[in-house]
Amino acid sequence: MHKKKSLNHNLILISLVCLLGISTSISAKMYKWIDAEGNTHYTQSPPPDGIEGESIKPPTRVDTESAVKALDKQKQATDKLREGRITAKEEKQKAEEDALAQLQECEQAKKRLASYQRPRVNIINEDGSQRTIPEEERQAEIKKSQAYVDKACN
Repeated sequence: MHKKKSLNHNLILISLVCLLGISTSISAKMYKWIDAEGNTHYTQSPPPDGIEGESIKPPTRVDTESAVKALDKQKQATDKLREGRITAKEEKQKAEEDALAQLQECEQAKKRLASYQRPRVNIINEDGSQRTIPEEERQAEIKKSQAYVDKACN
């Protein structure tokens, strides 16, 4: 019987010591201090000798579920913003490529028009022979080329 009382007494004593340990860790002090390199430190032990620090309250409990939801919401907003930026960048690049293609097409059309505006125009036939085109054909090609320049350069 005496052993049982001693065992219960020891159990109670161990429980009290554990509870005291838990309660002191809950109300533990926290310190904030800045080192020589300008880095801010948050610790449960006082700053090293010669460095001034301040005692601060430990952070309150964080509602992790709400924090995770807020983080997910923020991640979705960031992803949407990133997608919008990527899309805008792709559209801008395509517009620049289209403008460059339009400029090249305009230059080509102007060169074609200039080639028909000379008094004598020679063309190469399908068989590889060369011929001078008559004035009516040259004038018709000038009209077609001018229309193409108007279309391509505007």
